[in-house]
Amino acid sequence: MDQAALQRRLASLDYYQGAIDGQIGPVSKAAILACLTDGPDYPITDSDVAEAARDLGVDPAKVWAVYDVESTGKPFIEGRPTILFEPHRFSKSTGHRYDNSHPAISSRTWNRKLYPASQKGRWDQLLAAVSLDVDAGFMSASYGGFQILGENYAVCDAHDPWAFAWRQSRTEGDQLDAFVRFVIGNRLQGALQRGDWAAFAKGYNGTAYRENQYDTRLAAAYAKRRAA
Repeated sequence: MDQAALQRRLASLDYYQGAIDGQIGPVSKAAILACLTDGPDYPITDSDVAEAARDLGVDPAKVWAVYDVESTGKPFIEGRPTILFEPHRFSKSTGHRYDNSHPAISSRTWNRKLYPASQKGRWDQLLAAVSLDVDAGFMSASYGGFQILGENYAVCDAHDPWAFAWRQSRTEGDQLDAFVRFVIGNRLQGALQRGDWAAFAKGYNGTAYRENQYDTRLAAAYAKRRAA
């Protein structure tokens, strides 16, 4: 999708009334934010998680463990899904062509310093990326309670990266549905069933999971949920 197509999508949803000029400026950015803030962020319930767990053939505590580690209790902030923009993924998706001109949002290597602490800063990064490349921008952020990267839009049954971001902005239930599809589509169901947290962490969080002790944190979160 290019910038003009995104403007047309926003206009069809009555969020954008400006010219279809292919320029993602302040008016278009405000429309994107408004559209992705519009969804009701109904929290998932025990019954929602139990149903997802049945689909996956796992203890509900395992689904909750991933939610606890990924969402830190805040799948939505100010009506928008909590996001983390990944400059190294944007760089890869765009063939590194913005590394020199836009170093705050495009980096050939992973760099912790490029992660703003605030959600506003992270959304600013995402909007800046979308102004350069719509698909790569939405692909390079992870969203919501399960922090699934937009690159996974297809396995989560979304038509394109924008559609994935839009769904993640609707409800926690939509985020839970994406998690189930992601786990099944990426063949992580067996690892989750076995409680093989290292194998699950590698597939879900990437090869750097050891550095951030992702598997250990998942195991601890699961033990806490089991004990509750």
